[in-house]
Amino acid sequence: MPKVKKQTGKRSVARIVLVLAALVGAALLVGALLAWVIVPGLVRGRLDAAVRAGCATCELSLGAVRAHLIPPALGCSRIRLTAGTSGATSINLEAGNIYAPVSLAQLLRGRIRTGIVVIDSFNVTVKQGDQPEAPPLAGAARPLDLELEGVTIRGGSFVYVREAPGRRGSLGVSGLSAALGPVGTSERLKGEAVEASAEGLLADSGKLRLEVKGKPFAVEPELDVTMRILGQDLQGFNSFFKPLEGMSLRGTLLEGRSETAIRGSSLNASVYLRYRGLELHLEKTKARGAISSYFQNLLAGAALGKQNASDGGYDRTGTAKLERQPGEALAAFTLRGMKEAAIEVAKQGGR
Repeated sequence: MPKVKKQTGKRSVARIVLVLAALVGAALLVGALLAWVIVPGLVRGRLDAAVRAGCATCELSLGAVRAHLIPPALGCSRIRLTAGTSGATSINLEAGNIYAPVSLAQLLRGRIRTGIVVIDSFNVTVKQGDQPEAPPLAGAARPLDLELEGVTIRGGSFVYVREAPGRRGSLGVSGLSAALGPVGTSERLKGEAVEASAEGLLADSGKLRLEVKGKPFAVEPELDVTMRILGQDLQGFNSFFKPLEGMSLRGTLLEGRSETAIRGSSLNASVYLRYRGLELHLEKTKARGAISSYFQNLLAGAALGKQNASDGGYDRTGTAKLERQPGEALAAFTLRGMKEAAIEVAKQGGR
């Protein structure tokens, strides 16, 4: 009898082990289904719906989506987001990989809540054509309900392309790294201050540093933008200016600084330029644009400019005060302020 009890006990233990193994296997299977099939499919649908709701002209393409259940996070490769109108202004964003600690429960409710998002190989191309911007579709888009603890970009590029009939110029930043956050468009964060910084190589030579601080999503935006460029070979700009303006540059921008402050609809901008050996060649064309005229004036000012260093450097400072136009994007308003301040540099001539 004792032997029978002992064998019965062994069989009971074996059954319990088999049951536990089956439960563990089922849990692993369910976890695998959630991580590799169910959650990625839901995430694709939710992200696509959120992007389309927040941007009427946007299209999102995702490669492999991976869901990590512990801790909750999403990984994705080969991401592409396009926005805008071909022939007018369009934006193309591509990333090799994105890792985002994310609240899956919030995402399934149409809200994006993440920790610090890490983006590798982030490449941005902005194209501007001659076609007028299409008016936004009434009621077609609503702001994303978005909260990011931060974003870190590790390696990337930015390219600006200007297209005109039969002409195409480009200017880019390589080796781009950036960090920002916290940032969001939700009710909780849209009025909060944001800090961001970026570094890269402008036109293959100039060391570029950009810093942004302020409240870009507030009802009355507040924004301070500082940009600094050091050691820029001006020939690097010829891939942009020569096809579009028939203009070639030589020389070195020893230092360039731009400071822009936006308060509501008002902007104050200043630009400081210090250069050496500035030369300009203009090809004979039927018509030249405003940029060619600007550099003609700048060169004339350089010839009569005030020397401020023994190395033959010259300096100029310009300022601008502007009011934001109805419907003008904040980024476009900022760039317009920088441009107007730079034009004031050219207008100084020999003063």
